[in-house]
Amino acid sequence: MSYFIGDTPVDPATDAGQARLAYAYKARDRVQCACRTPRPLMYIAAVNGRFIVKRMPSTGDEHAPGCASFLPPEELSGLAQVRGDAIREQTDDGTTTLKLDFPLTLSGTRPAPPEPSGKKKTEAKAPPKKLRLTALLHYLWHEAELVKWVPAMEGKRHWRLIHRLLVNAVQGKTAKSKTLSDILYVPEPWHVDRMRDAASRRQILFRGLKREGRRTPLGLLVAEYKIHEPARFGARFLFKQIPDCPFFADQELVDRFERIFSDDLRLADMEAGSHVMAIATFSIARKGYPVLQEIGLMLTTRNWIPFEHAREWEVIDALTSSKRAFLKSLRFNLDGETPIASAVLTDLPEPVSLFVADPSAGPDEVADLRTTAEEGAYGAWLWLDDGPMPALPGRGGKPSPLTEATDVPGRGRASVGLRPADASKPAVVQEGKP
Repeated sequence: MSYFIGDTPVDPATDAGQARLAYAYKARDRVQCACRTPRPLMYIAAVNGRFIVKRMPSTGDEHAPGCASFLPPEELSGLAQVRGDAIREQTDDGTTTLKLDFPLTLSGTRPAPPEPSGKKKTEAKAPPKKLRLTALLHYLWHEAELVKWVPAMEGKRHWRLIHRLLVNAVQGKTAKSKTLSDILYVPEPWHVDRMRDAASRRQILFRGLKREGRRTPLGLLVAEYKIHEPARFGARFLFKQIPDCPFFADQELVDRFERIFSDDLRLADMEAGSHVMAIATFSIARKGYPVLQEIGLMLTTRNWIPFEHAREWEVIDALTSSKRAFLKSLRFNLDGETPIASAVLTDLPEPVSLFVADPSAGPDEVADLRTTAEEGAYGAWLWLDDGPMPALPGRGGKPSPLTEATDVPGRGRASVGLRPADASKPAVVQEGKP
């Protein structure tokens, strides 16, 4: 990746580049990314004694699709709905303040766990301006760039890398006057010969969560769920990488967990190699063991790419198997009925949005998804019916031909394709025209 300060190239990986960035940081100069003309502006942040170049907020789509700083328009995911309110980035020092709609401190009573994002709407209300628990996991996945996939990543994503990326993702993040890096627990890769050292480091974090008068500080856990099993009171939850540290939960939380997430857990069992990522708040009991307070789940493929339903898993599997580059969209706070792109292809001259309907979606939801695709900034590919997955967009800038029209129950005929390269608008779906 090439950067410029004025007309002078700068390489952040070199000592000379770091010195140049340090000078520019003090002078509040902007960095330019050479991926496009005109060059998108970027800013400099100081992290752990080094200077790094970061994209300006809401400018990801100004970068070239193959650029490491590229992001699709935030409106294609749930990011636009939380950026600026729930997520406030400071470009002067690179820090980020998060607003959360769940507590990080208990004062007498345990709150009921929230409904996870992705469930059906049960009431009409203004969208929240704070991150829900699962939305925070989406944000950490986004910040760790685990939503990004290129073929060179195949076989290189393992828990050691996931651990490092998540730990780095919380650097400079605060919420409710707490530094997230002080309360986040991401289990280290498991090794029998390093078990004691890992347990010692874990206990340092746990000791920092001791009860303070009537207030109990909470920690944040991000780990891969394994199983939960009955205990004398409630259940104990086991997470991969930490077989020596069960987390306990009372029966009320267990009952809600099983009711809300039973379908997700069955889906994970069906799709080979899937990971069940959990995010939870937890307290430390007086006797020293961790107790879960709230918990949310997110399913990922074997390559740790999030997915919501079986059809989306099939699309992601086809993309990775055919060595495509793409960015996965996440919902953050949005409910399951709000239309978003499932992913954006980034290995074409112009990005292409992929829209995939949940197999359980009704006619109105499918119609909303189609409208969102038609109004999007990019050409689009859609899989809206119950037929087999249409052919993916081809490489080399050549739009794929329209797939054979298929019957959509209750909606007649629909065909799928990309806009021609010289079209001014992304015409996506044509009703009734094979």
